[in-house]
Amino acid sequence: MFSNHSSSRILGLTTATAIALVATANPGEASDRRLTQRVESATYVLGQFTLNPSQRIPPEVVQKAEGIAIIPNVVQAGFLFGGRRGAGVLMVRNEAGDWSHPAFITLTGGSFGLQIGAQSSDVVLVFMDKATIMRSLHQSFRLGGNVSVAAGPVGGDAVNPSDPNPQVYSYTRNAGLFAGVALEGAKIDFDRNSSNTFYEKRNLTPTQIFENDPELPNPPVLNGLNNTLQRAAR
Repeated sequence: MFSNHSSSRILGLTTATAIALVATANPGEASDRRLTQRVESATYVLGQFTLNPSQRIPPEVVQKAEGIAIIPNVVQAGFLFGGRRGAGVLMVRNEAGDWSHPAFITLTGGSFGLQIGAQSSDVVLVFMDKATIMRSLHQSFRLGGNVSVAAGPVGGDAVNPSDPNPQVYSYTRNAGLFAGVALEGAKIDFDRNSSNTFYEKRNLTPTQIFENDPELPNPPVLNGLNNTLQRAAR
């Protein structure tokens, strides 16, 4: 015959086991929620980069952009000499000028210039050359290596015609500080597993996503992202 203490202990173990079983019963649903939250975070971050008229990505830059990557909460992976890592999304424009579905990406490494010492930063990369993305993303590419990158203009600043024509403008935000920062050395990779999970497909390529394959689902969370992209250009 069990004592009350033993019964309570068994009940506690049973409850813990049940919770563990529920948590692992639908790992796909948990993954889906995390990826939906990643899109929501990217939408929020882009909105923050376009709020303040004096400290924002100029609408002119967004209007001319052929691709945009949003990577929230890029974190320092180690002390002093550690790298950085973040996960986000990347969209490109189609021939009609509309934005594609987002492909999921990861960002690793890179110098954050003025943001050095920050524990985490939000990053937005504005691509001025779609061919760069399409040519490079099937494997990976490194900013400042095979892809030229420059600190993006902010506020009402127009892009200076005398400037070299970088393929990417980069921006970071940390603790309210917003700046165009040359993000040298960061590596961008296509996150195939996350993309497959989000779209419920297998072996997706960036091209399939960017061409808005009609077989891909169109989750409601993408509406908010598209609306924010449109507001960023105004």
